[in-house]
Amino acid sequence: MHNIVKSLIYSFLRTLMNVSMAFSYRNIIVTGYDKIKNSMPALFVSNHQNTFMDGLVLVKVGHNIRPNILVRADIFKSKWASIALDIIRLIPIYRKKDNMGSVAQNNEIFKKCIDLFKKGEPLLIFPEGNHAIKRFLRPIQKGPARIAFQAEEGNNFQLGLNVVPFGLHYERHPKRWHDLHVHFGDAFKVSDFQKVYEENPTKANKQFNDKIRKDISAEMVDIQWHAEYEFMEHVRTLLKPYAMKWAENKKSIVHAENEVVNRIAYHLQENEDLTSSLKENTNNYFREVNKNKLSEDFKAKKPTIVEFLFKAIGILIGLPFWIIAKVINFIPEFIIEKKVIAGVKDITWHISLRTGISMFLYPIYYLLIFIVLGFSIGWIIAGITVFTFPLISVVMYETEYHYKKLRNAFILFKKPEIIKQEQELVKEFKGLFV
Repeated sequence: MHNIVKSLIYSFLRTLMNVSMAFSYRNIIVTGYDKIKNSMPALFVSNHQNTFMDGLVLVKVGHNIRPNILVRADIFKSKWASIALDIIRLIPIYRKKDNMGSVAQNNEIFKKCIDLFKKGEPLLIFPEGNHAIKRFLRPIQKGPARIAFQAEEGNNFQLGLNVVPFGLHYERHPKRWHDLHVHFGDAFKVSDFQKVYEENPTKANKQFNDKIRKDISAEMVDIQWHAEYEFMEHVRTLLKPYAMKWAENKKSIVHAENEVVNRIAYHLQENEDLTSSLKENTNNYFREVNKNKLSEDFKAKKPTIVEFLFKAIGILIGLPFWIIAKVINFIPEFIIEKKVIAGVKDITWHISLRTGISMFLYPIYYLLIFIVLGFSIGWIIAGITVFTFPLISVVMYETEYHYKKLRNAFILFKKPEIIKQEQELVKEFKGLFV
């Protein structure tokens, strides 16, 4: 009975989370999941850029699974927190740097993970051990290899444990209504390393970590020239509109961006003079972009009058819905943005908090409006009215999105020199591919 109640609560919360995420991201682009969705038991491994949102992503896209997720133990401090987190299938892992727990406690956690694998269940772990917003893969920790090999060794390498690497890419980490990319690589079996592990466990651990690092890196934007990270991030942004044309790997825009930015880095790393010149020109270009307040989703292209007209008409159509949505959603948005988000300096938490709070706050708020309207104008009309609120909110987000596009187009129409500067810079980088 206890397990049934937990399962029902989890299913209810998962539904709320799925709805909330639908209003957090404009598109969620997924590739490769169909080929690994039946690879159970499985250890999922991914890059970690966006706090607990990264775990929610697998819950969202993994339609046929209920992933257990290893998270830092310090969030389990209170008894009630521990009960709540257990319901949503979070498992504590004790890290030395948090000064919590012990090796013995982690051993118990590892045993629990192994028991889950025996039941054919999935487990998600973030091998980097912490989150950071920068678009590169940090050093892989020992945890995944330790769990994987302990699980197989304890079952004479007959468990059939699969490792499933995937990459996450947020177009704008802290912001709402941008695209989220989730790309799954090919699963592999831990038993593939059996012979090496039996001969030399240390060597097997290294090979295992090298494998998951390579596989995760291939499914995300992994800017590998860390010494020039900011420069290469500018290059990625500049060349995004051209990445699919230039790259050999056209599986997705993320794969193309990853290839292009790292190929350019390869060419530049041994040429200090060329790097210095391109870096200066790139910085000058983005200073001009920021000076003219172009938003992040602009494309340096002079718009036509027809394009202006269509964009403007679309925004005018959406404007009444934008106003209505702003009025309707004023109270929850004020609570989220002014009372919660405004006080959180670490921007990597912003979209996670927006999504997490929204999944409870908006249903309660809309329910209260439904009750008030029900007594005032009748329950059927109240139900129809409240049902339109989420749809109007989507129109609001889309209107804001296209307003940015129109504003960018207007700036570029007035400032054609920005387009010329961009074209000259792109030409310089394209020369590296010849």
